[in-house]
Amino acid sequence: AGSEHHPVEVELPPPPSFADAAEWESPCLRNTVTERILEKLMPASVRAARGWIGYAFRHGVKSFDLDLRLPLVVPNFLMDRDGAEEVVLDDELLSPVRLETMRLALGGAQLRLPTIMKFASLTDLSLERIWVAAGGSELLSGLVSSATCPLLQKLRMRRIYLPGFCYEEMRIEAEVLSELWMEDVGVLMSLKLRTPRLRVLHLYKCSHELLRISAPRLEELATVFQRACPPRWLEVDGDLPSVRSLKIRLWSHRSRFSDDLEAGNDTNMLLLKHCSSLTCLQVFLHGPKPKASKKDMDMIKSRVPHLPHITSLTVNVSRSFKRHGYGASVASLLTRFSNLRRLSLHFPFYDELGLHAGLDLLCHHRYHWKSNEISMAYLVEVELTGLTGTDCEVWFMKTILTSAKGLFKVAISFNPYCWQHQGNMDAFERMLLDEGMWTCHRDTHMLTCLR
Repeated sequence: AGSEHHPVEVELPPPPSFADAAEWESPCLRNTVTERILEKLMPASVRAARGWIGYAFRHGVKSFDLDLRLPLVVPNFLMDRDGAEEVVLDDELLSPVRLETMRLALGGAQLRLPTIMKFASLTDLSLERIWVAAGGSELLSGLVSSATCPLLQKLRMRRIYLPGFCYEEMRIEAEVLSELWMEDVGVLMSLKLRTPRLRVLHLYKCSHELLRISAPRLEELATVFQRACPPRWLEVDGDLPSVRSLKIRLWSHRSRFSDDLEAGNDTNMLLLKHCSSLTCLQVFLHGPKPKASKKDMDMIKSRVPHLPHITSLTVNVSRSFKRHGYGASVASLLTRFSNLRRLSLHFPFYDELGLHAGLDLLCHHRYHWKSNEISMAYLVEVELTGLTGTDCEVWFMKTILTSAKGLFKVAISFNPYCWQHQGNMDAFERMLLDEGMWTCHRDTHMLTCLR
């Protein structure tokens, strides 16, 4: 922060010695000595952050980025932080008249928000790793509104902590906002958006009882709600006729104990209905629990309608599946599409690969593919990533080739940590050349074939 001609004169605390301080990733390892060190470090860091903010506002900088790296503190959502050292956006500070871009990443420190400050020139705002006191969601809504930030176009909120059981409402009314990214913002009773020029909306790991969207110009939408916490009420003002790209999370099976998963699918299907011009769909596909029962219901065929207008599909297979257990769910999902031009299928790094590397290649579920009516007549491009050399993968490719006679490009990448794929690389190459591919380029872990 600062400018070329004004050196920063704020005294910063010395950096913590991590040899003596707590392990960032292991709060359980802390002892009383460590806790005393943290108590001394954090207030000094927070006070220094206040100094940086004041300096930036007074000296008219155009861009300000504050990344406060505090020792890890696990947030306690059950209580407020009365008496905690705060980073303050004080109303007594002069409003920054030239500030265009601001990022405040406060490491979990509490932020006291202003009530009357105005950011007349701010166009890009990021708020990250911030604790907001009870009642602060209303002030936060005001901070990002057109009244306070009349030119705000891009807003990112990530890991915004509010005390539990307050269930507050956040209402964002921004006339010129074009991009909104919210990740892990909770706990909110409702999120209401009135954003007439919004083009991009991404909601990750958020949980709201009510989600209301008024964004008639929206083009790109991603909703990956907190697991088992989809909105109970979803309200969309009119249609979303300009949305071409949508990202959603779907669950493949429901047991008698998981009605919440079915509700999540239903919420996403409601969004699909509002996106009448949708062409690109990305699905994060989650499967049944490891000890799933055969009585678990397929929630894809029972809940997902046929989607003939989708031409590009990306499926990210979750680690909740076992290595040979994804076939039925993926096959069921593919039956919903009949006009795909592009298909991408991404596999995770399965836990069992680290335990049984080189084993477990054989699969006894080849009828996952044969027993489903999968139509790929218009498919021209296929991308597969994370393959491990199992029979399932070969059978899937054979099923695709059976109906995709106009296929132009196939790009396959194998998991580099799994050595047993070498034999199946040969099988894939032979199969693709036999089906009319003209040329194949082969690398250590990649195979690309073109017609």
